Amino acid sequence: MKKRTRLLISKKKKVFLVVGVLSFFCLLVAILFMIFSDYYPVESRVDNIKQYAVNDTEDYTTTGWLRVQGTNIDYPVIYAPKYDFSDKTDSFLWNEVDSDKLLNQVSISGHNILNLSVHPAVADPNHTRFEQLMSFVYLDFVKDNKYVQYTFNGKDYIYKIFSVSFTDSDKILKFTRKNLNKEEMSDYIKQSLKDSIFEFDIDVNENDKILSLITCTRMFGHYNDIEFRVDARLVRDGELKTNYGVKKSNKYKEVEDVMEGGEEDAKA
Repeated sequence: MKKRTRLLISKKKKVFLVVGVLSFFCLLVAILFMIFSDYYPVESRVDNIKQYAVNDTEDYTTTGWLRVQGTNIDYPVIYAPKYDFSDKTDSFLWNEVDSDKLLNQVSISGHNILNLSVHPAVADPNHTRFEQLMSFVYLDFVKDNKYVQYTFNGKDYIYKIFSVSFTDSDKILKFTRKNLNKEEMSDYIKQSLKDSIFEFDIDVNENDKILSLITCTRMFGHYNDIEFRVDARLVRDGELKTNYGVKKSNKYKEVEDVMEGGEEDAKA
């Protein structure tokens, strides 16, 4: 009887040991997941804005800073209602809205002078301004790069890309000076998703805050007034930053057709 009792106790100890090991392993996996799921950690640019703002003039004011994953886009954002943006600016991007609050739809523009080919270069170190934004035309690049950091009003905000599109210039929203209402936000998001050349495994709705990155392109010809746009939504409270899924949409066929029958490389 005593022997049987000892065997039962021994088995229970083994069970407890196995359960303990499994529990520890699960906890370890959970911790590692939490650590490495921060797919695009914040690198604060608050001090960068302060340093760059020392050079502000009566023509422009430094209002923010933009950093885009996988690219060398790491530039100040200025507001300059009197500035001639036809100049080939190398060192900054711009926002055409003067607001001291983070609006629910913010548009940031930048020049693309050198990366206008129907086969855009990917992360070419010689490209500046918004030229490396064109890297997002390729699925392989987008698979590994889906986050944008916008530093504004003393805080670093992280956004998740949900749409990449070629859009008629007159249909791009750039000049909102107040928050969009729910219907306007819903319409904007629906159109952005409809135009996107990729489908991202991410939900977005009218309660989110949207960041739109816009530059020029000649992929569809020299005389088409089409711009390239990357839309992202603000990471929600408590949401992990992970590498979520993406695939080509039906719209991507248009891009492939242009690439296959494309023109010579173009410059502005």
